[in-house]
Amino acid sequence: MDILDRITLLLNGRDQKTLTDYLKLNSVAFSEWKSGKSKSYRKYLIEIAEFFGVSLDYLVYGKESAAVVYAENDTLSGEERELLEYYSGLRDIYKGMVLGEAKALCELEKRAKVKVPSNPDISSQNRAKKTIFIDYFSLPVSAGTGVYLDSSESEMLEVEENDLTREANYAVRISGNSMEPKFHDGDIVLVESMPEILIGEIGVFILNGEGFIKKLGKGCLISLNPDYDPIKFEDGDEIWCKGRVIGVI
Repeated sequence: MDILDRITLLLNGRDQKTLTDYLKLNSVAFSEWKSGKSKSYRKYLIEIAEFFGVSLDYLVYGKESAAVVYAENDTLSGEERELLEYYSGLRDIYKGMVLGEAKALCELEKRAKVKVPSNPDISSQNRAKKTIFIDYFSLPVSAGTGVYLDSSESEMLEVEENDLTREANYAVRISGNSMEPKFHDGDIVLVESMPEILIGEIGVFILNGEGFIKKLGKGCLISLNPDYDPIKFEDGDEIWCKGRVIGVI
């Protein structure tokens, strides 16, 4: 059962116009959704959930979530509710990134509260070294022809704290040699999350469900290895920028 099936179920025989009127849409909008002519309903998921009095998790995934708990037991703050709504609307890969960031921040908070006893036997160089945790995706991005990232799971990676690791939001392993000589097969790169990068910068992209590390060109993704042709964008392609590559661990 998909989102539209659940919307139809929730209407429970009511005129679909009650929903389109609530959303201030043309009365034919629902018919266009059902026929596949339009997918504009994706922009109104929060409003649709509010109309039916259900959680986003139920509307999108068919399961109840913490969003229902706060509706029944109003103990969360406005900020906490807002975070839950945003989180519920994310795809699994983005939920993993959010959880990874939250875990890392909690770990930093715990460390900040712990007083480290002074030890004269520890050299000043060792005392100066600190580590932090960042999210690390186990499935690599491709420096070749692409790999699928939708089912990728993450873990926490402990790294030495420096300017680059503090700036990075997550790390991911490279597979392939199309980005040589700058990046090599097996390298773990640090990525700063951002929805778009400048032409000429190197980033992590998802193109039609496959993950790549490439230089952004005009209408294409470019390899640094001249043996690989540019990957040109075609009409209907779905491309997402996952962030800018800022360094290598």
